Amino acid sequence: MSRIAELNRRYAAAASVALNGVEVIAVGDPAGARLNAAVRRLLLAVRDDGPGLWEDLLSAAKALRWRLITQPQPARYNPAVVEMCEQVRRQVSRLRGAVADEALLDELATAAQAVGETVPPLGAVLIRSIEEAGGSECVVVAASKPAQMALATWLRDLDTSVLTAGELEREQPDRSQALVVGPPRFYRSSLVTAPIMSVIKFFVPAWFGDRSIPRSPIAAYADGAICIGATVSILGDTSGPVGEDGADEVEEDFLPQPSWGGRRSADRLPGADEVAARKVLLSGNLAIYLDDGDRIRALDPTQPPGERVVYTEVNAVRPGTYLLLRQGETERGALYRTALALLSAKGPAVDAAQKAWKEALARRLELISYPEAVRELRARGVRTADRVRAWTDPALIRPNRDEDFDALLSWLGIPIQPTFGLATMLRRAHHQASANLRDQLERAVSEADLSAMERDGHWRLDIGREGVRGLIATRVLAISPHTEIVLRHDARVPFEDRSGQWLE
Repeated sequence: MSRIAELNRRYAAAASVALNGVEVIAVGDPAGARLNAAVRRLLLAVRDDGPGLWEDLLSAAKALRWRLITQPQPARYNPAVVEMCEQVRRQVSRLRGAVADEALLDELATAAQAVGETVPPLGAVLIRSIEEAGGSECVVVAASKPAQMALATWLRDLDTSVLTAGELEREQPDRSQALVVGPPRFYRSSLVTAPIMSVIKFFVPAWFGDRSIPRSPIAAYADGAICIGATVSILGDTSGPVGEDGADEVEEDFLPQPSWGGRRSADRLPGADEVAARKVLLSGNLAIYLDDGDRIRALDPTQPPGERVVYTEVNAVRPGTYLLLRQGETERGALYRTALALLSAKGPAVDAAQKAWKEALARRLELISYPEAVRELRARGVRTADRVRAWTDPALIRPNRDEDFDALLSWLGIPIQPTFGLATMLRRAHHQASANLRDQLERAVSEADLSAMERDGHWRLDIGREGVRGLIATRVLAISPHTEIVLRHDARVPFEDRSGQWLE
């Protein structure tokens, strides 16, 4: 299809949706409604008592409810729901005798068991809609990548595509209907305000109260902004507890959330060997402290082979980004050692020169404050003076700009040569080491089943592969809203952390 034909199809789809609106199909689900009512009671208890002992049970219950909304396939195709039902029962057992509200614990355990034993009615309605439309005429839209992969396995015999909203936008398949699993509020407004297809149907459990259609963020400020209407169809048995109208529901009540707590480190500037970093929760029960460095290596599975290993700006890291990390140390530390090895006999002299000017810088920063150091360096023309603390890190070769490095060495009272030349030599070797590693990573990725990584959220690259030992690709689950002061050598080093176990 030509680009003009694609554009015409988009205009036709937008006109159809603007004229006819979208359909919200609310399906009765007594077992899910019972669980939802129990979770709402639990939320009230937590708001009254504080999270305390309830935190793990609340997280497991919210994760189960989220999976009921976004993955309505039967249990044999839905290990995520089966596992979460067991987690709810396990957390209930853990709290027996520790909290006063035994009735609430009983109700949660019973509701979780009923959910695990019931075929979701929402899934049956979705199957019927696909068959009525014809699998080749519709696309099922999933709320997340794990949900997309689970739904695709279940629906593989129906000749229909299952995509995330982002994939739908990128691929723009020539289909007539988008069957969206989950309530409208869980998706970006562009799904309906800039539609790919002329018919959009949302499938939600009837106990989910909010069926409002998202609007563009600029709609409130635009004259004549288009408001997409919605027709609500209610199907099936709605005899279970019914949700409220959604006015008091917030997204955090349905999406499992990490518990960050307050900032633990003191309100002060980092020392010379410290850095301010945000905690990042990762798939596989891992976490890192991510500092404000320029970039970090990542893996983009949407790119073609040979272009999947990339560097991404630190401020562009988001939930869903796949980071490439080395367990037990930073990649920069490993590359530094590799670069020295590439220099052969000159390596010891280069390493000694690096240690000398970095130790001199660390001593200077112990004598004067960080703001004073920045002012003095800026007065000498150093454009990146705010990075002065970072330059003490052995793995950071030197300031990128030659003039900045000249001025820094002069400020430290160190002769420009041979330190400047040796550091530049090391930087070239470092670039070569990085390029070699990237080639090794690309070869490893080209041989890998990336669908397994996207299903599980992480993948160890070092299985049977030389040159990439200790490397893991892992999906970002959440990023802390505040920074902590940590030792510089601890930043970007993965460590075990189960705080994100409910976010997978």
